Amino acid sequence: MALKGVLSAIVTPFDSNGEIDESALRALVDQGIEDGVDGFVPAGGTGEFSVLSHQERIKLVNVVVEQTAGRATVLAHTGATSSREAIELSRHAERAGATGIMLATPYYERIGYEEAFAYYAAVADATNLPICAYNFPPSTGLHLNVDFLVRLATEIPQVKYVKDSSADIGQMNTLLYEHADKITFFNGEDIIMLPALTLGAPGMVMGIANFAAPALATLFKASQTKDDATIASVWRQINPLIRVLGQASYNSGVKAACELLGLRVGSVRAPIPAYTQAQNETLKNVLSKIDPALLTKAAR
Repeated sequence: MALKGVLSAIVTPFDSNGEIDESALRALVDQGIEDGVDGFVPAGGTGEFSVLSHQERIKLVNVVVEQTAGRATVLAHTGATSSREAIELSRHAERAGATGIMLATPYYERIGYEEAFAYYAAVADATNLPICAYNFPPSTGLHLNVDFLVRLATEIPQVKYVKDSSADIGQMNTLLYEHADKITFFNGEDIIMLPALTLGAPGMVMGIANFAAPALATLFKASQTKDDATIASVWRQINPLIRVLGQASYNSGVKAACELLGLRVGSVRAPIPAYTQAQNETLKNVLSKIDPALLTKAAR
């Protein structure tokens, strides 16, 4: 299956003891498919990978691949602070049956482009899966610019996609219009969803797909048919939501929205700050103004 369309950066549900809630995760996968997502990204940023153990990340990929059962793609995030762990996680993703792997570059210990290139090359040598580079400079400290991404895709043929969460509209334009034959652009930043859609981006990886997949599926279909009126109409409804989620911890907001809409996902894991009562009230108010048909069917 090819990677395309709406990919849900699926949250990691936790139970009351703070452990992975497997039954809730399976239910979330089923609900996402019913709501219209094309695929899932387990153990990504919205999945709180930075506070998960190695074994927990392995478990997430196993469960999501098993539960999708071929009904949706699975882009397993296997990025790590060391090439060694990224290779281990990537090999596991391949054995588990993932469609592809997404790799954020190592963080904390600063690296440059040569080190990043070697990191991607090492993972490519260790697996046969297609690779999606993950560009999120606020968290990794390294902006994967156009020249680097084109070099990566040209010299490492397994690198076929980029999830770009840099919010760099100029870079998005260049990748879509000048380099689409070399690397496939997936938008990973909610706030630039409107220009990404109007420019015909072939895919998106979104945390709000956990609870607003119908809206995103509608937007993507409209983008493919160049239905700008529908894009504008839906965007106007969800833009206030995206603005609210951008004002505090994004992961906390996505999980809070899921809970408000009837999706059992629990809270975030410390030290990620949970939403306060006041933040929950603001979020609830914003959600109440969105057409229910654009939100998960679990809330209807």
